[in-house]
Amino acid sequence: MFEPIRGGTRGGQAEFKWSDVSQDKDRENYLGHSINAPTGRWQKSKDIHWYQREVAEGEEARLEEIRRVKEQEAEALAAMLYVPAPPVPGAKRD
Repeated sequence: MFEPIRGGTRGGQAEFKWSDVSQDKDRENYLGHSINAPTGRWQKSKDIHWYQREVAEGEEARLEEIRRVKEQEAEALAAMLYVPAPPVPGAKRD
């Protein structure tokens, strides 16, 4: 009446490899094929996962960049309005 449960993995999950996908003629049918199974000259010596890498800069570098950008924006606005630029708090003046 009851059949025994089939063993093993269904769908071939145990045998799946992205390297096989990169050589398959229907590789465009796989989600993520351009990142996980890149082919062609464009991907050689490229860091395809650049967007996932940890950024070495800390909070201080980020705040310094924000301060520098605000200073440049204030100077550009002052140049457009022909008025002296107001001092930006924490800015270093020469």
